[in-house]
Amino acid sequence: MRILELHCDYVKYKPKQKALKTVADLTDEEKKGLHLENVLVVFSSFESGDTEAVLDEAVAAVQKNFGEVKASTILVYPYAHLSSSLAKPAAAVNLLDSFLQKVRAFCPTAQKSVFGYYKEFELKCKGHPLAELSKTFGSASAGSLQAGTALEKKVAELGGKSGGLFTAPPLFVDYGTATPKTTKASHSLEAQRNTAALLLAHAVKLELGGTALCGFGKDNELYVDFDVKPVNADVLKQLESRMEALHSKDLPIKVHALDKNAAAKHLNALQQDALNETAAEKVLLAELDGQWFWLPGPFCASTGTVESFVLTRFGGSYWKNNSANKALQRIHLTAFSKASEKAAFLTLQKEAEGRDHRSLGKQLDLFSIHEEGVGFIFYHPNGMVLFKELEKLLREQYEKRDYLEIKTPMILNEDLWHRSGHWDHYQENMYFTQIDGVPHAVKPMNCPGSILVYKTRPRSYRELPLRLAENGIDHRHELSGVLSGLFRVRAFTQDDAHLYVTSEQILDEVTRFLEFLDVMYSTFGFSYDVALSTRPQKAMGDLALWEKAEASLKEALRKNKKEFKVNEGDGAFYGPKIDFRIKDALGRSWQCGTIQLDFQMPERFDLHYEGSDGKRHRPVMLHRVIYGSFERFLGILIEHFAGSFPTWLAPLQAVVLPLTDNENDYAEEVAAQLKAAGVRVKTDVRSGKLEGKIRDAQLQKIPYMLVVGQKERDAGTVSVRKRDGSIQHGVKASEFEKALLDEIRERRLYDA
Repeated sequence: MRILELHCDYVKYKPKQKALKTVADLTDEEKKGLHLENVLVVFSSFESGDTEAVLDEAVAAVQKNFGEVKASTILVYPYAHLSSSLAKPAAAVNLLDSFLQKVRAFCPTAQKSVFGYYKEFELKCKGHPLAELSKTFGSASAGSLQAGTALEKKVAELGGKSGGLFTAPPLFVDYGTATPKTTKASHSLEAQRNTAALLLAHAVKLELGGTALCGFGKDNELYVDFDVKPVNADVLKQLESRMEALHSKDLPIKVHALDKNAAAKHLNALQQDALNETAAEKVLLAELDGQWFWLPGPFCASTGTVESFVLTRFGGSYWKNNSANKALQRIHLTAFSKASEKAAFLTLQKEAEGRDHRSLGKQLDLFSIHEEGVGFIFYHPNGMVLFKELEKLLREQYEKRDYLEIKTPMILNEDLWHRSGHWDHYQENMYFTQIDGVPHAVKPMNCPGSILVYKTRPRSYRELPLRLAENGIDHRHELSGVLSGLFRVRAFTQDDAHLYVTSEQILDEVTRFLEFLDVMYSTFGFSYDVALSTRPQKAMGDLALWEKAEASLKEALRKNKKEFKVNEGDGAFYGPKIDFRIKDALGRSWQCGTIQLDFQMPERFDLHYEGSDGKRHRPVMLHRVIYGSFERFLGILIEHFAGSFPTWLAPLQAVVLPLTDNENDYAEEVAAQLKAAGVRVKTDVRSGKLEGKIRDAQLQKIPYMLVVGQKERDAGTVSVRKRDGSIQHGVKASEFEKALLDEIRERRLYDA
């Protein structure tokens, strides 16, 4: 007998059709299915040779876990996928009924789902799954697992995901006999990706003599850290070649469930250090080509079962993400279920390389990064134009929407960060210093400073909503290996605002913010997706307040007809949030805007306002950003527009090009008139051919090139050449100025 136990917030199922012809028809009550909450679901597979003694052993294990997790009831769920050595249907029914009666001895409300029917089911697991989720009782003994069973496919269906290496074992752990090799189609994309990680780990061992130390998967990307010398692009190609060779050999993969002592014999000193911190009694090691690896599963049956893969990038990291520990090399990879998907991915990668904001930042003279300040951005004059245009757009909207702008200090007393909760929840990401012997911290967030402004005097309900905005500079410690141009930095400017509202104003303020965000993102041509992020495991405050906050945000989204998904446990430590992911020209998704509902900070800082009843009341705090950070948003814009910014945003909007030195004076006159009107313009009066000047202007992606010769000078006109190469001759200089100013004022996305 094999069982899989899951402690669930809820489980619901409904029978669909018969899987076995011999089973009886369902009653009307059975056809409805079941919906149970706080339930221990016992997926059960009854095998040939199972006896009452086997059932007793399994029941004892279930009783122990039922008491530990404090579930309200038990659902025994027949699940044939757990075994390939099933009892005959009639025997399985008798075993199921007997098992249920034994379970009811300690849980009278225990129920079973119908046997012999295909069923649709949905469940939500608790955040603390049992350490050992699947067990075998009876004749099958614990031994090696041949990866790639039908169980693996169910991981994704049930919501099981690979986590960090040093966490609980994979969702399904089958200690039974090996299953036959399966086809590519039978393996989840996650299993193929994890198997590609095994190939990478083996390739690194063969080519570089290094050991895979940890891995983590999210979406369809996975990274593995290695204890090797720094890698480069050439090494990455070398590793991919070795992986292809191993892939073509179609080597079998076995997964062994071992206790800690047995596993330690296959691990190095760093891995043994991690092993000591692992709560699980057993760990899973994958065996490939005689080598043993400790990486997240599930895996495919063999290396050839992976369809295709690619190494995407590399960088540095530290053991356990602590810069005081050993420096490591991090290699990222992804896998694909179809070869055509890899081809599309590589095409997209090539396009993305041409849009890389770091290369364009250098080409367009926007910003630079220096060894003297790793993780800190040096803005050049052109980059500051972009920065200031983003600020200008925000401030125009602030004026329309009754926001008040403030500015708070960058360094504040350490005691403030204890009160705010950042000390307990965020200190590993903060920088510290001392002033007059008193500990201070460089702010990672702007909210405590805003709160101090709110507290400077008594507040009345007549002042609420109070919208305090701050483009504040924050500092957060990031590991050097994850720094990435403008996308991941150690100092950044947030377009932060904190809204102090009454409970009754929450819905209206969230609605106003959604409309604000629509205006801002449409200005850049961005569409977006919405996600509601709920209470994380490491959260602050009363559960009832969290539930109230989450309900308020859901109501606002539904009332405003916004489709959204729920990211369980992904909220901020002080409150739930709505996140907004914009989509760029390549279809890539970027998390930028957010609005976070916070009942905690007003409690911790004892914020009040005087209500219409003359009594003191607690305000609710809304944290919101639209850009997220100016740096990251600028990086997104550079890649989205490939450096060809709309005219209103372009650092230089026009350049006047005289045909000969005789037209220099006229060129300067045209430029002066445009500059007086507020256009960012220059003249290029260098000696040299016109073609060279045009080429330079195109490389700088300047929207308009105004060519003037003797004919244009005599007629008071210009020849307008756009950066796309189109030309219009004989345009009156005054008419061009008017059209250009209209385009800039309207913030059109494309040249007129």
